Amino acid sequence: MPVTPPRALLDRPGWAPRWLPSVDDVASMRWFRWMVGLVLAAGCAACVVESADSPADPELGDAPTGDDDPVISAPDAVTGLAADFGTILVDLVTASGEALELCLLHADEPAERSQGLKGVTDLEGHDGMLFSFDTDVQSSFVMIDTVTPLSISWWGADGTFVSGTDMEPCTEGNDADCARFPAEAPYRYAVEVFQGERPELAAGSTIAVQSGSSCQTP
Repeated sequence: MPVTPPRALLDRPGWAPRWLPSVDDVASMRWFRWMVGLVLAAGCAACVVESADSPADPELGDAPTGDDDPVISAPDAVTGLAADFGTILVDLVTASGEALELCLLHADEPAERSQGLKGVTDLEGHDGMLFSFDTDVQSSFVMIDTVTPLSISWWGADGTFVSGTDMEPCTEGNDADCARFPAEAPYRYAVEVFQGERPELAAGSTIAVQSGSSCQTP
């Protein structure tokens, strides 16, 4: 025959409050579960309300930067003579075999070649000016309105030296009154520098124009 189990484990302990149901009290247990569920539901609702009060679009603050972080600056804008003419790199090998790199202003358009170094007293760090032509020419140079004494050298398409001379300013009178300075033979390039500078631009030297290049002075 079946044995009835003892009820000591099911009865309410003596220290328990009267509202705490016993395990075998079905009605009380239902009431207790309902209260626990109500408390949990209230807690979830509070979380939802608190989340709804948060900003809709939170913003990220700026990331901290240290003193050692590299600073990248935009390149300086081209100004002065470099903006007017552009620049070009020319490799020069002197008669003694020394290799030099010249940063020259570049006059490769008719208007730029006509302007040249008129009125210029400061090359702004450039070594001089390169006049370049699409084909060999034998045009003469004139120093009308040029205020600084110049030295000019002419070069062939292959970079060999053609001839060179010094030129003095012509600031009075008109163009017809100014001296002409012709090359001794057809040339593709001419280089003007301030007198006394770049004596290496002479017989025995060669140049190589770095087509499409540009340069900046210190």
